[in-house]
Amino acid sequence: MWQKISGYFLRGLVTMLPLLVTIWLLWFLFSFLDGILGGIIGLIAGRPIPGLGFLITIFLIFFTGYFATYIIGAKVFKWGEQLLQHVPIIKSIYFSVKQVNDVLFIHKGADEFRRACLVEYPRKGIYSMGFITSDAAEETEQKTNQKLINVFIPNTPTPATGFLILVPAKEVILLDMKLDAAFKYIVSGGVLKPAAEDILNQA
Repeated sequence: MWQKISGYFLRGLVTMLPLLVTIWLLWFLFSFLDGILGGIIGLIAGRPIPGLGFLITIFLIFFTGYFATYIIGAKVFKWGEQLLQHVPIIKSIYFSVKQVNDVLFIHKGADEFRRACLVEYPRKGIYSMGFITSDAAEETEQKTNQKLINVFIPNTPTPATGFLILVPAKEVILLDMKLDAAFKYIVSGGVLKPAAEDILNQA
């Protein structure tokens, strides 16, 4: 009897888990957004008003998007970012998050590269994903007596930083995934895998 009860409970938990997680995430998002301004509103009004902070925060996000769309707004935000560059701790946090945001949602930075690729790095049998930037400098090819390719190996989760390696052309494995899909794959640590529409020869 206890085996049946535990089996039913486990089956019910597995069935309801996606719904419970969804409800929990929505409640967390609501509580987080409402809490941003909820305390200030409570002090002004003299008592907490549940939900009002959430509505005002949503409005501010919408207004920010509307304002940033136009030239004047874009200049103001650019001026604000220039000020943040002079604040040590905030500068590191803000621009690291901005790099990830640009890659995930704006796809900014992908145009600097030609194609995604794989190289055996840091040793044989271990593969790292990188981006071909250009052919290597002529002098490096002359000194090594072989064709070399400049490959940028980005860091996770901030692909705007990384390092350059020069790889023999015959050892570079070209990938068919789109550049923005490769960026997302790297930023997410492999969680966001490219879908069928993210493959170049299927686009």
